[in-house]
Amino acid sequence: MTETLQRDEIVVKDIIDTARSLFKQSGFKKTTMGDIARSLGKAKSSLYYYYPSKEDIFEAVLHTEMDELLDEINEALQQARSSREKLINYCRCRLNKLNQFCNLSDALKSEIAELHCIMSDLKNKFDTSHVGIVKEILEEGARNGEFRKISEENIELVAYLMVSSFRGLAVPLMVGQNRSPRLDQQIDSIVSIMIDGIGS
Repeated sequence: MTETLQRDEIVVKDIIDTARSLFKQSGFKKTTMGDIARSLGKAKSSLYYYYPSKEDIFEAVLHTEMDELLDEINEALQQARSSREKLINYCRCRLNKLNQFCNLSDALKSEIAELHCIMSDLKNKFDTSHVGIVKEILEEGARNGEFRKISEENIELVAYLMVSSFRGLAVPLMVGQNRSPRLDQQIDSIVSIMIDGIGS
């Protein structure tokens, strides 16, 4: 039983890795279940044992991307020496993921909006988990005196606004189609403004 589970986990990982590569190269629409099966050297019918449709595979790929980002963020937070540094590291991890997104095929980027039914639920899960991360950082910073005290009813709202602001960094990346060389340097300033406000 354990052997079967391990074998299934390996097959699922192979399917996700292969599909992710194909989606990035050719986009969602042009990638077929047959393409994925051929790249794996398997019969198409064997894919349906694990995933009923291409949409299900795409959702699994997105879940994997989200989990990998969370792992990267948690590792970066553990290396930080202060709450302020945790916010900076969090923002950098998000920026790196956005940079990877900009390297996707134009086909897939243009299809993201059309895949709203899949993306909507995932976006909500993504936002919920990231608001929780930022909220913990804010609470820790308030306890250790780095940040001002924020009332319980407002702290989640502030965390949500910060997560939304970090998402806004996608704009210069998407408009220019590449990463601004100064964007990394701007993160510290952005986080400082978020923490200290704009008062002199």
